[in-house]
Amino acid sequence: MEEERLQILKMVEEGQVGADEAAQLLAALEMPAPEAVEAPPGVERKRPARRQDDWARFWIYPMIVGGVVLILGLLVLTLVYATGAAAFWLLCGWLPMILGLVVVLLALWSRQATWMHLRISEEGRRKMVLSFPLPLTLAAWGLRVVQPFVPQLQETGADDVIIALRDSAGQGEPLFIDVQDDEKGERVELYFG
Repeated sequence: MEEERLQILKMVEEGQVGADEAAQLLAALEMPAPEAVEAPPGVERKRPARRQDDWARFWIYPMIVGGVVLILGLLVLTLVYATGAAAFWLLCGWLPMILGLVVVLLALWSRQATWMHLRISEEGRRKMVLSFPLPLTLAAWGLRVVQPFVPQLQETGADDVIIALRDSAGQGEPLFIDVQDDEKGERVELYFG
């Protein structure tokens, strides 16, 4: 924010804006909701610290875990067949192998899914971090099925909002919400993309 103030003062010095206009721009910088204020010409707003590129790779973590569990299950099955062990040990190999395969398939699906990332921090320290894929199409379908039975949902457009969120994230236009409480030093970042 200090850089933006300096840029405005430089614009006044160069004669690009008048004193009244500069005062309005400086007052606009002090407003609590920076998303509601459009950046003046010549002043660039800093992008949020987290971007789509940073959070787009989260699908790789379940992929790695699923791959490791799948390989462990295959190793157990190989050892059981090689040694001719009891049928109980076959079950000990098949369960992790199937579980690992399901996790790998879900991770591959989540690569194209819309993810929700939530970060809550207090005074610069992270209190909570949560990231997971959202099955938005399934959620919208579920709401449409339930709407006739729940009167409160009939007047809302919740399913349309979910579909619009899915479509905007699919077009590379993620939703980023960043809320800061300067008094308590708390910050909540919510990212759909």
